[in-house]
Amino acid sequence: MNGWRAALRIAWREARRSRGRSALVVAMILIPVAALTFAAVVHDSTELTPDEDATRLMGASEAMVRWPHRGPVIQQPDQLFAVPDGESTGPEPSEDGLRALLPGAELIPLESTGVNIRTTAGVGRAGVRMVDMTNPLTQGIVTVLEGRAATGTTEVALSRTAMDRTGARIGGTITTEDGRVFTVVGLVEEPGALENTTIVTVPGAFPGADRIWLVTTPLNWAEVKELNKSGVVALSRAVLRDPPSAAERYTQLGESEELRTEVLVLIAGLAVLEVALLAGSALAVGARRRKRDLALVAAVGGAPSHVRRIVLADGVVLGAVAALGGVALGTLAAVAGRPVIEWALEERFGAQRFYPEALAALGLLAVVTGVLAAVVPAWISARQDVVTALAGRRGITRSRRRWLVLGLALVAAGVAIGAFSALQVEVVGILVALIVTEVGLVLCTPALLGLLARAGRRLPVALRMALRDASRNRTAAAPAISAVMAAVIGAVAVSVVLTSQAEQAAGQLAGSIGDVSVYPRDDLAKAGTTAIPPSVATAVRDTMPTAELHEIKLLSCDGRACMAHVRPPAARQCPYSLDVLRREPTEAEERAALQDRRCDGEGRAHRYFGAFTTTTGFLAVTTPDAVGTLLRLSPADAAQAQTAMREGKVVVNTPDRLENGTALIATRMQSATTTAPAHAVPAATAPLALMTEDTARALGFPVTSFTLYAKTTRMPTTAEQDALTAALGGEYEVHVDRPTETATQRYLGVLALVAGLITLAAAALATGLAAADGRRDLTTLAAVGATPALRKLLSLSQAGVIAGIGGVLGTTAGVGSALALLAAFNVGYASRWPQQPLNPLTIPWPNVLTSLLVVPAVAMLGAALFTRSRLPVERRE
Repeated sequence: MNGWRAALRIAWREARRSRGRSALVVAMILIPVAALTFAAVVHDSTELTPDEDATRLMGASEAMVRWPHRGPVIQQPDQLFAVPDGESTGPEPSEDGLRALLPGAELIPLESTGVNIRTTAGVGRAGVRMVDMTNPLTQGIVTVLEGRAATGTTEVALSRTAMDRTGARIGGTITTEDGRVFTVVGLVEEPGALENTTIVTVPGAFPGADRIWLVTTPLNWAEVKELNKSGVVALSRAVLRDPPSAAERYTQLGESEELRTEVLVLIAGLAVLEVALLAGSALAVGARRRKRDLALVAAVGGAPSHVRRIVLADGVVLGAVAALGGVALGTLAAVAGRPVIEWALEERFGAQRFYPEALAALGLLAVVTGVLAAVVPAWISARQDVVTALAGRRGITRSRRRWLVLGLALVAAGVAIGAFSALQVEVVGILVALIVTEVGLVLCTPALLGLLARAGRRLPVALRMALRDASRNRTAAAPAISAVMAAVIGAVAVSVVLTSQAEQAAGQLAGSIGDVSVYPRDDLAKAGTTAIPPSVATAVRDTMPTAELHEIKLLSCDGRACMAHVRPPAARQCPYSLDVLRREPTEAEERAALQDRRCDGEGRAHRYFGAFTTTTGFLAVTTPDAVGTLLRLSPADAAQAQTAMREGKVVVNTPDRLENGTALIATRMQSATTTAPAHAVPAATAPLALMTEDTARALGFPVTSFTLYAKTTRMPTTAEQDALTAALGGEYEVHVDRPTETATQRYLGVLALVAGLITLAAAALATGLAAADGRRDLTTLAAVGATPALRKLLSLSQAGVIAGIGGVLGTTAGVGSALALLAAFNVGYASRWPQQPLNPLTIPWPNVLTSLLVVPAVAMLGAALFTRSRLPVERRE
C-alpha cells in the first residue's frame, strides 16, 4: 500500500509539473466521457415515462378512444390505430353508442383537421387541433406560452411556426383560404411537435373534422380488447403504465421495426471503445515522454514493479481528473444546451433528469479505463533498456512479427464474427467484432508505419521525414494513430446508418425527393374527364424550380376514377397477396409466404405522386415524353420506352410481372383483368406502369384527371409551396415530396454532430501529443541549420501522417461496422412478412471524403498554428 501511495504522489506531482502534457492527456479521456454524459442526460430527459407520454396525448384523462370501424378491429397497446379484423356489420359509430359502451364515463371531444391559411408567401397548409383547454382534463396536450387559450369559434391560438408563416401576433388575425377570419389570442406549442404549423381552437370551429374522445374511466388491456370487438380503438394510461405481455397482444400485428434501440446500443459500445483507445493512446505518449524519468527510477534500484506502478498511477490520477471533469462538463452542456437540443429534436424534455446510474458508471469507466489503458505503457516502460533510455536513443524501432501476426489474426476474426453476427441479427456480436477488429488494427499499426516509410522514398523531403520519424518513433506515433482511428469510427458509422435510412425512405417513393404534385381539390371519385387547365401549369412554372412538367391521369371505371396496377401472371402471383385473398393474411399464411419465392417483396408500401400509398403498384396514364423521368430511365432505355408507348404498349418497370410480352391490368373496383401488350424496362423498387390515353381507350377504359406532376431542380421551399397554393386559388392541393425524419434519425443527427466534434478534437489532441513528444527532434533540426519554414512544414507533415493514417483505418472500420449492422437488420426483415423495405448498403462518399481529408486538414492546421518557428533550447538529457 505504501508503494501505491508513493506512486500516486509521484503521478500527481508529475501531472502538476507537466501541466500542458497532462492537460492534453486528460482532454483525450475527458472529451468522450463528456460526450457520453451529455448523451446519457439527454436520453434520460427525452425518454418519456408512461405518465409523461400519456399526458402529452390525453392530458389528465385516463384514456382516449376513437371509433373508426363498424366491425371488430385489432390494435397495438401503445397506438391509437386499428386494423379491421372482420366484416363491418356493427352499428354506425356515434357518441351515444360510445357512452353505452363506456357507462358512467365522461367524454371530452378532441377534433383535428387541416386548413389552408393565408401566409406571408401565399397560402399554406396548417394543422388544426380543436380542444377545450379550459377543461382540467385537457391540460398537457397543448401548452400556452403567451396570451390565453381560445374560448370561442372565432378565436385561435397559434404555434410559433404558424405565427412565423402568417406574420400574425397576439391581438391580430389570420384568414383561411375561404375567407374566414379568426382573432389570435395566444401563442401555444405541442410539447412533442415543436415545429408543427398548428392552429388551436375550440371543438366545432371547423366542420368535418376527425373526432376522438378523452375518457375519465380507467381501462385495462382486457377492457380495451373488449372495445375492439365493437370497432372502438383505445389508448389507456393504465396500459401504457403496465403494457401487456407478448402473449396477451394481438399476434396478427408485428412489432415495430424502429432501429433506435439497437443503433444506440452499438453507438454506446463504440463510445466506450473510443474512451479506452483515446485513454490508452494518451497515456502511451505520456509514458514515452517520461521514459528517461522512469529509467532513472530503475537506475537507482527501482524494480520493474515500481516502474509499472508509477505508470499505472498516472492512469488513476489522470483518469479520475478526467472523470470528474467529463461528467461535470457533459452535464453542464446538456442543461445549458437544453433549448438548442429541444429545437434539434423538435420536442420538449419530459423533465430535466440526470441518469445518476449512468453518470456514476461513466465516472467509474473513466478511472478504470485510465488504469487499463496504462497497463500496456506500464509493461513496455518496465521492460525498456535503462542505458538506452538514459542516453536518449530510440531503442528498437522494428515491429515484432508476432504482434503483426496476432493483429492480422484478430482482424480476420473480427470480420468473421461480424459476418456471422449479421446473419444471426446479433447487435452485441457486431460490437464484439468491431472491438476485436480495432484491437487487431492497433497491433498492425506499427508494421504499417514501417511499410509506409519504406514506400515513401520519392515523396517530398518534409513528408518523407515525417513518415520515417513516425516509423522510428512507433511507440509514440502508433497510439496517436489509434486515437484518431477510434474517433473517426463512431462518426463514420453514424453517418452510414443515417444515409441508409434516408435512402430507405426515398426508395419508397415512385419519384424523387423534391417532386411536386398538384391535385384538384374535388374528391377523386368525382373528378371530371377534362384536362387540368394550362393556367395551373403556368402557375407551377412561375413559382417552383421546375425542370419538367407532365399531366398524369387515371383509368376510369364505371364513371369513377379507379386505381389500377399490373398484376403478375397466375403462375407467378403470390397466393397470399391482397389481390388474391381480398383480405389480410393470417399468421399461418404469413409464415407460408416467407417460404414462397413468389411473395418476395410483396406487401411493401410505396408512395406515388406525393399522396397515394399502395402495396400493389400503380398504373398511370401520361404522354411518352414523361416515361424517362417517371421511371428514371437512361436516355437509351427512355427512347425505347417512348417508342413502345407510341405503339400502344404498356411500359412496366417490373419485368417479372409480364408473360409473353403481355401485362394483366387489374383494378380495385373490378374483379376481371385486362390483357395488354407490354414493354419491360429495368426493374425498380416501386412498381409503376405507364400507358398513353389512346392505349387506355383502346383497352376500353376512359380516363380521368388526376394530377399535374413537376420534376424539380431542387427541394422547393415552404414559401414557394405557399405561393403556388395561393396562385391556384383554392381549387388545387399542392404536395411536395419532402424527406420524412423519424425520431431515431433526429437522435442520430445530434449524435453525428457530437461524434464529428469529438473526431476533430481527438485528431488535434493526438497530433498535439505526438508533436510534444517530437519537439526535441525539431530542436535538433534547428541546430543543424534547418530553416523555420522547414521545421513548420515537418510539423504539418507529421500531423498529416498521423491523422491521415488514423482517418483511413477509422473510416474502413466505421463503414464496415455500420454495413454489418444494416445487413443484420436486413436479415431480420427477411424473416417477417410482409417484408419491410431493406436498408440500402450504401457508403456516403461525401462523409467518407470528409473523414479522409478534413480530419487531417484540421490536424495540420492545428500544427501550423501551434508550432513555433523559433524553439527554445531543450534541456540536455
